[in-house]
Amino acid sequence: MKAVDGKLEKAESLALPLHLFVDHVHEGRPNVWTYLEDELFIKQRPELMADIGEVIYLQEDFFKLFPEEVRPWDAMLLWGTAHSRSSLHIDPYNWTGTNAVLKGIKRWKLYPPGQDHYLYVMEDQRSGFPLDCYKYNSPVDTQDVDVKKYPKFKHAKAIEFDQYPGELLLIPTGWFHQAYNLEETMAISSQVMNTNNYEIVLHEILIADNIEDQDLPFGFESMSPRQQVETVMSLLPKEILRKGKEVTEKIMKQVAGEDLYKQRLP
Repeated sequence: MKAVDGKLEKAESLALPLHLFVDHVHEGRPNVWTYLEDELFIKQRPELMADIGEVIYLQEDFFKLFPEEVRPWDAMLLWGTAHSRSSLHIDPYNWTGTNAVLKGIKRWKLYPPGQDHYLYVMEDQRSGFPLDCYKYNSPVDTQDVDVKKYPKFKHAKAIEFDQYPGELLLIPTGWFHQAYNLEETMAISSQVMNTNNYEIVLHEILIADNIEDQDLPFGFESMSPRQQVETVMSLLPKEILRKGKEVTEKIMKQVAGEDLYKQRLP
């Protein structure tokens, strides 16, 4: 979970027993709030995964071709108090993000591409896991903008709307976005890599030097989308797979309750 007492930039990431979070999830205030962002809670509970069912827009998903050690988890539980929110960011690998609201109301601000110079995007940031790709984050909190620190932000143009229970949002690649929970809100987020965006995702993996361009076989560009993804995955170094496995095992131990209370997450 993420806990904020003051500014979003001071957010602290913690792991703690679920019942402590539940006891206080109704207590959000503008500058004091908590936000559960758990990628494994649903994944570890097959009965909850079954409840999600199949989404027609997400049936073609090349992330299923990734080795398990570096495959993105596909059902993040998002449960926040009123006023809780994400950072302003582009999703990892520049993938197409999804968000389905179960309860509450999310207010979104989405920024079409071409406005990075207004968003003060932090340079040379890396995600670290599951693949060490570039991370595109902005320090600007669109709900509490420091106009003296970020004067150019006033020129940025956003699409703003509210999302209600039962609605599914698809977030285009390349769009910075921030979600703000108007009230206690529960949602599930995921991601998709398919024929429409696979080239963008592969580009992010390659420019981060997870594999060398010269390792790609002759005729790579003529392969089908599925074959291209399979080829890139087959070339991932064993060290990357080992690191992915180690990080996953560490997080699994944390959520299982081993040294859980107030442990910082990686």
